[in-house]
Amino acid sequence: MEAISILTLIFFTIILCIYYIPFLVAEVRKIENKTSVFWLNTFFGWSGIGWLVLLFYSSLVNKKNSTKIVKDNKKKNPKKK
Repeated sequence: MEAISILTLIFFTIILCIYYIPFLVAEVRKIENKTSVFWLNTFFGWSGIGWLVLLFYSSLVNKKNSTKIVKDNKKKNPKKK
């Protein structure tokens, strides 16, 4: 009896982890809208299409701390005397 309840607990834990994969991807990538991904996943992830859309969104959206490196191509002219 106790073995069945432990297996049931393990099964539901695995299912829950799979269900929240889009949020986990957003969390690992540190995207800005990870809270939105969590709530949208909670309410629309059950449809399958919502889960796929959120997985796509969380893997493509820009990271929170993305930096751009801008190279200055202007040559500095020395001052003429």
